[in-house]
Amino acid sequence: MNIIIRLREKYAALLRDKQIPLMQSRIRILTFGLILMIALLSIIILKSMIRGDYKTSARLLISVSAMCCGLYLMFEKNNWKLAGHLFLLSLCSVIWTNIAMYTFGINLVSLQITLIIISASFYILGKNWGIVYSFASVIPIILHLLLTSGQNGKMTVTPLQLNNSSFMLALIVNFGILITMHYEFFKSFFKSNSKERELNTQLQSALKEAQEATKLRADFLSSMSHELRTPLHAVIGLINILSVENPRKDQEENLAVLRFSAENLLALISDTLDFSKMNEDQITLNKSSFNLSMLLQNILASFRPKAEQKKIDIQLNIDFENAPLHIMGDQTRLAQILNNLISNALKFTDNGGQVEILVATKNQTAKHILLHFAIKDTGIGIPKNKQEIIFEPFLQANNNITKRYGGTGLGLAIVKRLIGLHLSKLILESEEHVGSVFSFEIKYEIAVPVVPLETEQPVTGTISTISNLNILIAEDNIINIMLLKKILDQWNCNYSLSKDGKEALDMVKTGGFDVVLMDIHMPIMDGFEASRHIRELPDVNMSKIKIIALTASSDVDIQQSFSYTYLDDYLTKPFSSQLLKEKLEGVVQQLSGK
Repeated sequence: MNIIIRLREKYAALLRDKQIPLMQSRIRILTFGLILMIALLSIIILKSMIRGDYKTSARLLISVSAMCCGLYLMFEKNNWKLAGHLFLLSLCSVIWTNIAMYTFGINLVSLQITLIIISASFYILGKNWGIVYSFASVIPIILHLLLTSGQNGKMTVTPLQLNNSSFMLALIVNFGILITMHYEFFKSFFKSNSKERELNTQLQSALKEAQEATKLRADFLSSMSHELRTPLHAVIGLINILSVENPRKDQEENLAVLRFSAENLLALISDTLDFSKMNEDQITLNKSSFNLSMLLQNILASFRPKAEQKKIDIQLNIDFENAPLHIMGDQTRLAQILNNLISNALKFTDNGGQVEILVATKNQTAKHILLHFAIKDTGIGIPKNKQEIIFEPFLQANNNITKRYGGTGLGLAIVKRLIGLHLSKLILESEEHVGSVFSFEIKYEIAVPVVPLETEQPVTGTISTISNLNILIAEDNIINIMLLKKILDQWNCNYSLSKDGKEALDMVKTGGFDVVLMDIHMPIMDGFEASRHIRELPDVNMSKIKIIALTASSDVDIQQSFSYTYLDDYLTKPFSSQLLKEKLEGVVQQLSGK
């Protein structure tokens, strides 16, 4: 009794180890097959010994012993595969000895055992061993039929066999084994399908949760971007205003530190938001005409003060400097790529080093131009084994670099993806303690330069300078209002204030304004809705008023909004006063050309 209980515990433990339904079915098929066949053969052995048929008893005893070894290996050694081989070899030996030792050669029981071998070998051991054991059981039968002329072409059950209890018992047990094997196998198949369906349901649920989490993260980052950019706009704006109010030498140094810290913080916010948008495939390239020569000169000028501070020789070498190159593409994203690469080059190049910006024409046709960009530096370089990981987000070559130079490790990851959007690839060549070269190629459509048309002399009373503009400020943030007032007061501009979108709409209806500086996030009525209502005004002079959005939202969020079409232009906070001046001067030019 204790042995049976112990075997049941071993069997249960064996099934627990195999969590996959198919594996559990294999164990069950093998266990039932071994136990039923041992019991069947043991009964036949006893009957054979009573009849004095010691030859049958001896050969079946060998098979029973092998099967008992199989049970031992499965329960005690957890080696069910070897137990399967012993089970199948024992059954094969029964067929082989039947053919070799008895005149009847093949009967119905032999065919049953053949079917058991074929089914069990595939179910228990898989297709390769299934083929081996199938051939091992079938080929001897086919050869025997060919050599004996197929027993006159008939397979019969004789009256003697029907009256033989051992034959009938074997017939019944074999059918039982066949039924059990197929039942177990298809039960496992059904369980696997059920489990697969359950996993698919769980996967769909997890995917939906992940999508919702991604959306929440994107919304959170957009909201945080807006909330962080708003105070930064005030900080950077006031720094710029203080810088032009003749500060003392010590105040200039303090303002420089403040500007550096604020701009670094802004860069970190922008990189984090850009990377999030790229992960969600929300960034697309905008196509517009721009002067590449001027863009490169402006980028060089923006980095020259930092280079001079570190005594780094920074140079720009282009092969089209004699003729300005106008191309169609995304100026903002190209500038972002170059700014990141040049900033890295300056950051990782020690005092007295050199940084070179190279732009060369690789191929040109009447309509297109292929440009090769390269940023070279004589900086610290990157070890060969670290040149792959630096393009992964949040990773730098080592922790010491992070501690010494700072940064999030997002810059190069963003650059790589932006270049990928241009259907190009970022290539790195670097040697430690010698320097690095980051290069890429972009194909652009050549644009026709816009030549300003000569216009007649403006009629008396037209607007000639931004000081003649009537500006409406739609802003609810007190700090931003104060900053805008200080900026506009520098240029002697005329302006009025509105604290929300609805008030701005009502003031536009008076017809006394030329341009609206519209904040987007405002109470009662936001900037987008106010802009839509303005465009729907019946008076054309009012509905066509210039609207420039001043927003702490990102470029991507603005451009993806359907209401973007209601705006004439926009500036993302924090923006420089010079950039706002350029936008207002553009309005002046448009109004003076009426």
